[in-house]
Amino acid sequence: MTERQTCIHCARVYLAQSRHFTGRHRGFSFQLLDWAGNQRRRAMALRDAPAQQSLF
Repeated sequence: MTERQTCIHCARVYLAQSRHFTGRHRGFSFQLLDWAGNQRRRAMALRDAPAQQSLF
């Protein structure tokens, strides 16, 4: 797996766990959503990075 695919996989796991914890531990559920967002942003940054390097 590439680093980008790993980030996307982690984001999906965090989202699934967030759904699981929504009822009982709502605060932790929001923390998991925050982590999922961070992983998605990291995956997007990794996707865009090689395209920018190829321009120069």
